[in-house]
Amino acid sequence: MKFQIGDVISVSETEYRVIGSIRYQNYNDRCEWDEYRLREMDSNETAWLSVDETYNEYSISKVTIRPSTQGFHEVDRGTEYVIGCAGNVDVERGDKATFIEYEDASEEFIISEEIWDDEDEWSVGHYVEPEEIKLIRNDPNYRSEPNTSSALVIVFIAALFLLPTLCGMLESIHFTTTISKHLKKNTEDYSYVTSVTGNDKQKANVYQARRGMSIESVSKEIIRAIEGETEYVQQDSDEKEGAVAILTSKEYCIVYPSEDSGVLVQVSNRKFAYTTDHDLYRGTRSATRYYRRFYHSTGYGKDSTTYKRYDSPYRSYSDSDISYSGADSYSTYSSSVRQSSISARQSSGGGLSGGK
Repeated sequence: MKFQIGDVISVSETEYRVIGSIRYQNYNDRCEWDEYRLREMDSNETAWLSVDETYNEYSISKVTIRPSTQGFHEVDRGTEYVIGCAGNVDVERGDKATFIEYEDASEEFIISEEIWDDEDEWSVGHYVEPEEIKLIRNDPNYRSEPNTSSALVIVFIAALFLLPTLCGMLESIHFTTTISKHLKKNTEDYSYVTSVTGNDKQKANVYQARRGMSIESVSKEIIRAIEGETEYVQQDSDEKEGAVAILTSKEYCIVYPSEDSGVLVQVSNRKFAYTTDHDLYRGTRSATRYYRRFYHSTGYGKDSTTYKRYDSPYRSYSDSDISYSGADSYSTYSSSVRQSSISARQSSGGGLSGGK
């Protein structure tokens, strides 16, 4: 049972379009299985179809915030490696995660957790029978029961003429790397130092920048690597060569001076930042204070809604907030990089890359 990007399939009589795929291998038994990222045709909601033909297990699930596992029991645990991927997914070949799977007493409903380097991801779903999974056709605009009124027929014919344009738009979909993946892979400029364990099993990684790199050069190199895709970025103006904080939609990163005058980089997902406020590893007091002030000023409000189930030390935060300015030199640099990246993609036509 194999599907391609663009296939329209039916799962339990609900139609989906396949928009991504991941091929996994289990580290323990070397067995492989496929997971397909699906877009529901009617609602545009995203779901995941798991196809394990070795153990004849098939399931469909949706990503959610951390659910309660009360009434469920653990049935599997291990390490999964990405050995292939395509389409709209946020992983790359070679990525790995710890997975834990739970079933309810009826052995019908499932909960799964994936623990990646940069985040934990939960999903809930249920098993399906293989005969409930059907390939309809490879046509992203297909509907199994189209209305054949004259008006819709005209729209359908027009869509056929627009299909090459739509395909070009799909090919232009672009995904940038995360800061975590960039630091991990750029071993020429960054060396892993340590991991900081936070609350709720969260973790931040710390890297040492190559000798001779300054806070400015490191910060701008990271901004270029993520193509300017920042939500907020700003330098601590109270200190000479102050720390630079970078907040993206998924991550919180700070570039700061270490106690021995080198440059360190700490990066984590936003859940770590929300649940943990440890001092920066070998960081100065002013850098640690700025790390907290910047996050509370820019990211905490949004994350308090996303992670409201979890305790946060920032609920009793008493220090002053920073005044964020879009005119900060790093903020304007990030905007410039982002605009240049968009312009380059539009002129080149872009392409698809892997992702979760």
